Parts: sequence; C-alpha cells; structure tokens
Amino acid sequence: MPEFPLAELTLNELSWQQRDLRLTQLFDWPEPTFRHGSGLVMVWQYDDVKEVLEAARPEISNANSLDPLVGYPRIMATPGAIPPFLRHLVPLPAKATANLADEDLHKSVWDAMAGPTGHFTVAADARPAREQEIHGHFAAELDRFPAQGRLDVTALSIAFAARVTGSAVGLQPADWPRVAAWSGAQSGLLGRKQHGRELADAVEGLGQLFSVSARTVRGADGERTFASRLQQSGIPHRVAVSAMANSLAAGVHTIAGTIQQGVQRLLDNPDRTWWSALKDPAGARRVASRIVQLDPGLVAWKRRITKPVTLSSGTRLEKGQVLALFAGANRDPKAFGDPYDLDSRGKLPLTFGFGRHVCPGKQLANLAIEVFLQDLHAAAPDAKLVDTPGTRGRDLLFSGADVTIVV
Repeated sequence: MPEFPLAELTLNELSWQQRDLRLTQLFDWPEPTFRHGSGLVMVWQYDDVKEVLEAARPEISNANSLDPLVGYPRIMATPGAIPPFLRHLVPLPAKATANLADEDLHKSVWDAMAGPTGHFTVAADARPAREQEIHGHFAAELDRFPAQGRLDVTALSIAFAARVTGSAVGLQPADWPRVAAWSGAQSGLLGRKQHGRELADAVEGLGQLFSVSARTVRGADGERTFASRLQQSGIPHRVAVSAMANSLAAGVHTIAGTIQQGVQRLLDNPDRTWWSALKDPAGARRVASRIVQLDPGLVAWKRRITKPVTLSSGTRLEKGQVLALFAGANRDPKAFGDPYDLDSRGKLPLTFGFGRHVCPGKQLANLAIEVFLQDLHAAAPDAKLVDTPGTRGRDLLFSGADVTIVV
C-alpha cells in the first residue's frame, strides 16, 4: 500500500502545488480515516468532517479543541515552562468559544460575538465603513515597508492581521505589534510537538496573551468595545477573558496564513487569471472566497470521541482524539465540482467550521483577506515571486508560506 499523503509531512511544509496534490490524493486512500503518528485520527471526507466539526452528537465533544498537542503533563515536566504557567495560567483558562461544551453559555458567548448584532458581525449596511477601516490598516502597515524593491508579504500579512485583530477586540494600539507573537504561542501549542525552550517560550507567550486579555476585560468602560459587549451580555469574567484571548490567537494566524498561501498560489501559477481578477471588487471577492476554501491558514480542528460512534456516512470512529481536516474536505469531489475553477459551485466550504461551532470571526476574517489581496494587487499589479529557500516547521493545525515579491 502506498504511503498516506500526510503521514510524514504537514501542509505547513508544502508548496501550494504539493498541498493540492496531497490533499487530492486523500480521496484515493482506501479507508475514510488514518491514525496519524501524533495519535490523532484524521478524517477528511466532507460529510464526516462536517459532522465531527458540528459535534451535535453526544459521542463527539469539542472540549479538547484548544488543548496543547503535547498535553499538560509535558508542560509541567518542562522546567522553563513551569514559572510562566503558574504565573499566568493557573487556574487553567476557562472554556469560552471553540472548546466550550456548555450549550447555553456557548450560545450567549457566540451571540455576543457573531449574532445578528454581534461584535464581529459585518452587517450589509456596516460593510463599507468596516471595509474602509481595513483598507486603512493595510495602508498603515504597508507604509512600514520599503516603497520599492522586495516586499516581505509574510511579514506584512502578519502585521496586518495583528492590527486588524487587535483593533477589532479593542486592544490598545501599543499592544498590536505583540499580538502576532502571542497568537503564535497559542497556535504553536495547538499544532506542534514542542519541547524544551520552544515549549517554555510558547507557554510564556500564551500567558502574556491571557494576561493582556484579562487587563482589557477589566478595563471595559462602557464604550462599544468587545470587552464591554461581553460584560453587557452577562458573560462571566473568566469566560470573557478566554473569549478575547482565543479571538486574538485564532484571528492572526487564520488571516495571515490564508493570505500567504493565497499570494503564493496567485503569483506562482503561470496563468495569473485569478491575480488579474483582483483589480475589481467583485473579482476580489470571488478570488478571496476560493482562496479561503483552498488555502486556509487553519487547516484542521480537534475533537474528542467520548465513546465509539458510527457517523452518518458509515465511518466508524473509536474513542480518542480526532483531527477534522477541513482543508481536505474543501476539495472532496463528492461535495465540489472543480475547486480550481472560479465559476464552479459546490457545498459550503468548512474552513470556518459548521453549525453551532462556526467561527464567530468568519465575516471579519473573510473581509480582511479580501481587502489585503485587493490592496496588494493595487500596490504591485506586476509583482513577481522571489525564491525563498528554506523549510517551515511541522504543524498539524496551522499552515502558511514564506512569500517575498518584487514590487
């Protein structure tokens, strides 16, 4: 039997061509699941991923979604990680969004974030102003880079995503540049087998993320900020802190990773039709939507099977942790036509989850990715990729790309 396409390499280590190839090869695998060396069981078929992400059945739990991949025992066995863990993360952060199993509290938090009048909801009448604000974030960050020559799109996308996310949750501007490092700490803990100094630094960064989130929630002053919205919705303090911290962490790497991989695809493809389509708003929206489907910065999410279950498709999952690979599900030939054709249609991509566990920042993230791609094209319509040799680390949950262009 041939080797499983993602047995040894993660999507974060691959070019866009290799990602396309290996994710397509998943659907030639004779079984609907694969037990990865990490101990996680991978699922990738659209209907299976959708059912696992929704976690509506009692045998499927989302409570482990934000647990560190190495586990808390490894953290407590790492001397350098113990002081920041005790200083910032004891008691353990409350469950708030992706890992909150209390259905009533989950709905209250989600409504405050993404309900009809939620803080991150981009209503049709508010879209122009929100879009203009994000254009301003792009311009402000682009001004920090050289006007000519080479442009580090990876660094620009991270700074942009940190600014968009930090501003959206109401952090002070002085804290925006540090959001990326804090976000990287949580994303690293979620998807990487860390140890030693790397693990200790990640715990310190995560601790800083929760400390600044707690300070921001305590300082809510009644204005229309995220912290105030959570307080006014009656969300308990510790849950509100976790909701803010999780929003910061997820926002940066989801937005930035999608942008990086998308730009790599758009400029490395000899047929630059998609890149050219960015010159008008309608085209930019279509391209951004397809990039979010094919090249998400967050590629998978964890769930726990509490007792053996047979999914609606007939796939059998035993008790243990599961990795729902929606980057694969978004290419399932049973759910989509040709995903590389902008005009093809299919089911709803699962990049932002499904059902009651859909990402509350979905609308804001989509808009930010669309604006960045449109503005980058406007700033450098004839951009060309620069070869950036090197390797990226193994990461089961997050994916990005090292992208530099000639302006």
